[in-house]
Amino acid sequence: MNQKQSIKNLTFAALFAALIAVFTAYLFHIPIKIGTNTAYLHFGDAFIFIAASLLSTPYAVSAAALGGALGDLMCGAAVWMPFTFVAKALIALVFTSKSEKIICKRNVLAMAISLVITIVVYYIAEALIYGNWVAPALSILGNVVQIVGSSMIYIVVALPLQKSGIKKFF
Repeated sequence: MNQKQSIKNLTFAALFAALIAVFTAYLFHIPIKIGTNTAYLHFGDAFIFIAASLLSTPYAVSAAALGGALGDLMCGAAVWMPFTFVAKALIALVFTSKSEKIICKRNVLAMAISLVITIVVYYIAEALIYGNWVAPALSILGNVVQIVGSSMIYIVVALPLQKSGIKKFF
């Protein structure tokens, strides 16, 4: 990869990290009370899906992990940052940018896999943080809503992007 391409990839990765952070922390950031835990729903994951569908894997993983973790920091949920870093990196890994289309079979399957990743990582995180392995079950519904909502936003945004031919710029 030449230097010009590297700079372009880093720039887009930084842009996506910023979008992910802002959509995680501020836009469509909906606080919810689940049992004794106050969590929040956000749709930053939609931009993780888009980044992972457009950027090559190392750049997508970096944007997802950094953007998600920064989003936690920006909204006062720093305790979740290490878990978010891991979860969002794993989510980006299951998508592909190698298809000619943004919405392809692998990326549709990746949305379902990202749901499983989110539930498992945040279940373990909550159990470790609160020292209770039963209570985190209450958070599963919130994780489902977050990923399903992000998946719908991803599809709504990805379809016109795909039609525009934006993939040729990546």
